[in-house]
Amino acid sequence: MELLVIGRPHVGKTLLMINFAAYLGMSDIRVEVQDSDGRQMVRRLTLDRARRELVSLSTPKTAQVHSLTIEVTSGRQRSEILLVDTPGVLEGIAPDSRDRQLTAQTIGRLMRAAMVFHVVDASRVKSQCQEAGESFDRSLWQFGQRRKGYLLVANKVDRPGSHEGLKFLRDECRGITMIPISCATRRGFRELKVWVCRAIP
Repeated sequence: MELLVIGRPHVGKTLLMINFAAYLGMSDIRVEVQDSDGRQMVRRLTLDRARRELVSLSTPKTAQVHSLTIEVTSGRQRSEILLVDTPGVLEGIAPDSRDRQLTAQTIGRLMRAAMVFHVVDASRVKSQCQEAGESFDRSLWQFGQRRKGYLLVANKVDRPGSHEGLKFLRDECRGITMIPISCATRRGFRELKVWVCRAIP
């Protein structure tokens, strides 16, 4: 069963994947890496090393698809889920053929995934959507309204501007389930786990 993590660059998808694994009790992770040509390799990393090597506060580091298997337990129910971290999706058509290929792969996985975390930066989403008009995020919200297993994850609620961003999202995304979180402080991770347990088919 696949849980796809999708969103624009710099919204915190990779840190979400790593820190959610930590929240579930994992001390190290086995990361499968797939590039735009379909080539795969496997890396075993401690969580600290994964944060150092896979997360960046300046330039996006996720130029490949990273995935790891997590185990979610709820009562007597125990489920293995493939958590898939995707490269950030840019607005419009990317000029680079490799970026276009990665975007196509991401959209293909989006159509097949049982569950989707659509991550947005709560501190910047209002200005980004107002600048872009019919943005990628708006298109994905509309997609999410029509399917099960879609969750809007409003990250970075610990940052200035997030209060206005959350109000904007609540107005724009009526009828869509949203969970405010902070990947940095792990606020909202309990609610994420509860949502995943309920969304498992």
